[in-house]
Amino acid sequence: MFNLLRSDLYRLVHGRKFWVVTASVVLLTAGLLTTLMLLGAATGAAQTDTDGVTVTANATSGLAASARMMDSHTAMLSSSGMGGGSMLAMFVAVLAVLVVMDDWDAGFVKNLLAGRRSRMVYAADRLLLSALLTAWNVAVAIASLELTCLALGVRFRHAESLGTYLAFCGLKTLGVITFVMVAVALAMIARSKAFGVAAAVLVGAGVMGSLLNIVLSMIAAYAPWVGRLTPWLPSNTVKLYADGAGLFATTAGGVSLGMPVWAHALICFVGWIVLSVGATLLVNRRRDVC
Repeated sequence: MFNLLRSDLYRLVHGRKFWVVTASVVLLTAGLLTTLMLLGAATGAAQTDTDGVTVTANATSGLAASARMMDSHTAMLSSSGMGGGSMLAMFVAVLAVLVVMDDWDAGFVKNLLAGRRSRMVYAADRLLLSALLTAWNVAVAIASLELTCLALGVRFRHAESLGTYLAFCGLKTLGVITFVMVAVALAMIARSKAFGVAAAVLVGAGVMGSLLNIVLSMIAAYAPWVGRLTPWLPSNTVKLYADGAGLFATTAGGVSLGMPVWAHALICFVGWIVLSVGATLLVNRRRDVC
């Protein structure tokens, strides 16, 4: 499996799709944050200085660029569109689906499995490759946002501990991996690139989560217990914490009532990843490669 994964990583890094999406992630995160900052300064957007006084961020107010303020590092990451149900998740999910389905389109998978390579091993390799691809792009997004804030002279009102910051980034990464794994699982089960790309857009952008919320709400009118399942949708879980401090709040409803947000998110994300991997391996265990 590791030889196959190493080969896949080599092909991925030496392909154009990988670098196009990586560049898109940088533009999506750092470029958008820079644009919003510059537009805010030009139009006189209200900000709060270090003394808690609301001022106007334009040249006449005397507020220099170095005085731009944000609440915290984790709040900045969350508000910059990094996480599940976002453009970042959608881009990475589409890339993962295209990479996974390339072997079927090119017929390369027939050569791989003709050598009696286990279908389970091959499917697991595809899923692991998708997870590594997602982790890379999330790391790029975090680094580009932090470097952009440093270049713009952004200051933060609150400084989280290193442990809180890493826990927040870890859960954000796990959340994006969850969205991507669901999309890749659907693509591998349907074995259709067109369906996979559509699923990646709907799942990654959070549209599928919104539709599931509506469906479950309608069913809950006749079966109230179904309403307790909605907090366990990944699209709802990512909304529970907007910064590092939110990880230590307690959930307000459902079967996870009173549970710390970080524990709820960890159980939810891991559960959906296990479900996606299990369904993919089960369906493709003895399935013909054609």
